[in-house]
Amino acid sequence: MISKMKYINILNGLCEYYGIGEQGLIELLKERENKYLLLLLLKNYSCLEQENAKEILRVKSSQSVNNNLKSAQEKLLINRDFRKKYFEIQDNIDRIEKI
Repeated sequence: MISKMKYINILNGLCEYYGIGEQGLIELLKERENKYLLLLLLKNYSCLEQENAKEILRVKSSQSVNNNLKSAQEKLLINRDFRKKYFEIQDNIDRIEKI
């Protein structure tokens, strides 16, 4: 139950950051960078479940999820703009959780 609330808070944080509604989130996740952000946030808040991740990424195997997560972690280390966006979204989520 607690992880479900965290999951919802993460999705709400993404929606708030981009200024979109729940319906726009599906379109947003079509971009690779946004999928990476979601994976990293789910992992950070201990909400990453393989089955949910496979559904979100539209992949068939857990290995694909792991490869995407590894790519996301590399991008976080290398790309300054991606890192800035990640921490801003993380701040939004923390603010939502405090309410």
